[in-house]
Amino acid sequence: METSAPLDANPGELALAPRPDHVPKDRVIDFDVYQSPPAGMCPQRMWFEMQANAKHPVMWTPRNGGHWIAMTPELTESVLSEWDTFSTKVVMVPREPMGETYSKYLPLPLDPPNHFEFRRILNGNLGAKSIARMTEDVEELTAALIESFRARGRCNFTTEFAEQLPVRIFMRVVDLPEEDLPKLKYLADQFTRPDGSITHPEVERQFSEYIGPVIRARRGKEGTDLITEMMNGKIFDRPITDEEAENMCIQVLIAGLDTVVNLLGFIFSYLATNADLRRKLASDPSLLEDAIPEFLRRFPLVSNAREVAKDTEFGGVKLKARDMIMGSTILVAMSEDSNDDALEFRLERPKRHFYIFGKGIHVCPGAPLARLELKIILREWLARIPEFRLVEGEGLSYLSGIVSAVSPFELEWDV
Repeated sequence: METSAPLDANPGELALAPRPDHVPKDRVIDFDVYQSPPAGMCPQRMWFEMQANAKHPVMWTPRNGGHWIAMTPELTESVLSEWDTFSTKVVMVPREPMGETYSKYLPLPLDPPNHFEFRRILNGNLGAKSIARMTEDVEELTAALIESFRARGRCNFTTEFAEQLPVRIFMRVVDLPEEDLPKLKYLADQFTRPDGSITHPEVERQFSEYIGPVIRARRGKEGTDLITEMMNGKIFDRPITDEEAENMCIQVLIAGLDTVVNLLGFIFSYLATNADLRRKLASDPSLLEDAIPEFLRRFPLVSNAREVAKDTEFGGVKLKARDMIMGSTILVAMSEDSNDDALEFRLERPKRHFYIFGKGIHVCPGAPLARLELKIILREWLARIPEFRLVEGEGLSYLSGIVSAVSPFELEWDV
């Protein structure tokens, strides 16, 4: 194995990929997207520092099967949006088994024109008009959850709130029982931040065994939930098949049960340690209109990959067909070329450049729901618990992966 620096593999880690002939020696970097950041460092800062130290605009790591990493905002945007060169046929590293297992879940792995037909079904049920009708539900559930622990003066923010509200709202969108949440959340996490407790074929099998009977029971039935709408939708003027619907439902579940949960963790851990900002937002809720896009800019989460569709020159190197290349939304937002003082949270920022919900044809269809939830959650929480802090002596730790996260943490306040 040829590298520019020694690479120390952890026990049980995948073997390091040998450097292919078309990868120059000075393009090698030691980076594992699933390796947690150093103690006390958030994933956003980790990407910021890696980008600042990168020798070239495109680097290559031997971790996770070996893959390229776009290191500039412009090249990252190309990876995320130019589907004819960077295909979504495989969107996770390593390609085997994780990427190829996930590549069946629609519509993410599809390129145009097939992508549009499947995405159309999601857009109709997760668009702004449909989500606006859920405002009252989100408000009521948010208030009820906060009141369930407010008088106690303490809560585990992750388990008692962040892992409750967005996923319970999502379970209403798909009309699935809340008691199934622990099982589904565990399976979803094994794709975005696998912990080695279960194999990917087993994750796939359990997802399939759960959702298969649900979709078959809803075919031809009336209902306004997302799964029923998908089951009765048409693809290219034909009914969607059970297999297509199953794969589409699993993709929706994985996305819907993970991203907003983790975004809330970043936002509230930041507010707990930044009293001036917290008090400013609590005293003037109108500032949330500007604060929410700044939270979205400052705390991007997702680092997807693409499969190179054809031999191409990119960032000064030759990429070969079937190479994997990562395009991280974190890097776009954390680049000083995109945002001045990128690590700083700044209200009234003159410009914001970020793609927390993706770019191109694969922009997250759940973005309107996520924005609605953030607005209501911040408004309701700050009205009820304007002063809060991390429990004394507790530090924050972070998890990296396809979707980054804050490890569970507790908050406390005076009552």
